[in-house]
Amino acid sequence: RRSLKARLLIRKNRWRSRSGEVYHDCLKATALITVILVMTAMLIYGYNYAISSSYFRIKGTTVRGLRELTEKDIQKLVAIRPSSTIFSINIKAIARRLSSNPWVRKVSITREFPNGLIVEIEERTALALCKIEEDLYILDKEGVVFKKLDNGDDVDIPVLTGYYREGKVDKQLLDKTINLLKQLASSKSFPTISMVSEINGSDVGGLSLFTDNGFCLKLGFDNFESKLQRLLPVLTALNKKDIKKEFLNIDLRNVSKIYVERRSIAEPVWQRGKKREVST
Repeated sequence: RRSLKARLLIRKNRWRSRSGEVYHDCLKATALITVILVMTAMLIYGYNYAISSSYFRIKGTTVRGLRELTEKDIQKLVAIRPSSTIFSINIKAIARRLSSNPWVRKVSITREFPNGLIVEIEERTALALCKIEEDLYILDKEGVVFKKLDNGDDVDIPVLTGYYREGKVDKQLLDKTINLLKQLASSKSFPTISMVSEINGSDVGGLSLFTDNGFCLKLGFDNFESKLQRLLPVLTALNKKDIKKEFLNIDLRNVSKIYVERRSIAEPVWQRGKKREVST
């Protein structure tokens, strides 16, 4: 057995060893805390310098993607203060302000080092005007009614009537009309979308398309593209028979026959309701 003196000596040496380790650990912890404090101070100083330095102060905003809106409209919504830097501005707040304009579908904002800002706008594409109650609203290509028409809107697009009744929309008929308008927008044959003044939707008769030159084309509920392709021989037949093309109802709903009649617009009484059948 070890003597009491030997055991005490072992314990004393063990305590010295452990106290030395604790001392070194304290030194390491103190050094680490000091480094963290120094780095934090440097970051705070750098941040304060960045948000206040004139070197990073915004000197210009580049706006891209505008068609309906003007750069003045966008600058007003961006509303950057003269002292703002690219680090001090709130990108999300600016994006929210821009998105409040009904013409803005999407917005992207990026900082351009060292003192610029780039705003990219994706505007809605106006496809048609939709009559709701007594007012006209602008409809985009996704079928979203996004704003009421006002004097500042310079749009020359077809008017949709008959789709809203007592505050409710005929969604199925409206979707079909949107698809038809998209087809007309890419069409190079008559009628192109620029020639269409109005499309009326009816849950009884389907779609009736009115053109600028006075045609009313009755299309029904489906197969609009194929029905419109049948117009060319009809117009050729009308020219051969020397029939005035202005103010005509052309019924394309029957797959085997096309019916043509004069519309009752400032025509002699004897001609009104006079109906002709054109074979296809």
